[in-house]
Amino acid sequence: MISSQPQRSLTTTPNQAGFTLVELMVALTVSGLVMAAIVSIFTAQSRSYSEHDDVADIQQNLRGALAILPMEIRLAGCDPNGTAGVRIIEATRTQLRFTMDFTGAATNSADGEVRDPKEDIGYSLRGDSNGDGIVDNGGAEWTGNGFLIRQTGGKDQQILADNIEALEFTYIMEKEGGTTAITRDPSLADLDNIRAVQVSILAKASHPASGFLHNKTYDTASGAQWKPPPDNFRRRLVVTTIHCRNLGLKKS
Repeated sequence: MISSQPQRSLTTTPNQAGFTLVELMVALTVSGLVMAAIVSIFTAQSRSYSEHDDVADIQQNLRGALAILPMEIRLAGCDPNGTAGVRIIEATRTQLRFTMDFTGAATNSADGEVRDPKEDIGYSLRGDSNGDGIVDNGGAEWTGNGFLIRQTGGKDQQILADNIEALEFTYIMEKEGGTTAITRDPSLADLDNIRAVQVSILAKASHPASGFLHNKTYDTASGAQWKPPPDNFRRRLVVTTIHCRNLGLKKS
């Protein structure tokens, strides 16, 4: 006897809740773009932080020197009593030494002599063996570390700033007619007629910067050009003019 009931199908309906291949590819592409953007932002922020850190390092290194050096150079020739015989002792491209009288028995009082160490000041670059103002440490130029040195009393030395690669002094002279002229060759400086000192200092960061290549030329006050070799160190050039208000033409 044949049954009249319909036969049930054994075929099941497939699950429609999955992802298609196109959807997966779109999702992966979007995820890749988002990750690339995140990496790019992180890299940019990291480089910016590194740059600001290097700049702060250089600024901190120079801060003390830029506070002390101008203050003392302005005092060059200070002689309230007119009897101390103060003068500029040495003025070259890389050496500056001068005297001043402002210390005596009383605080901030002149005593007519310059025997106190603080009344005999000199500045120079340590690490520059050939005297051209560029650090070399006895070898090739731009090698090793240099130091801006402050010397007192003609002998005692202290480091004002490290990581100094180059130093230059240029002098502004006064002539008999009251005019001024910048001597581009410091060896020609007339010590008695110096009225201002131009200082050029090139400092570099303490550590190399990742992903940074330095390739820059720096112009000094005299018009000379400093070009360190390409490397990963950031640098900063400071050029300042300091007027020696206590220096004047000798009276006949």
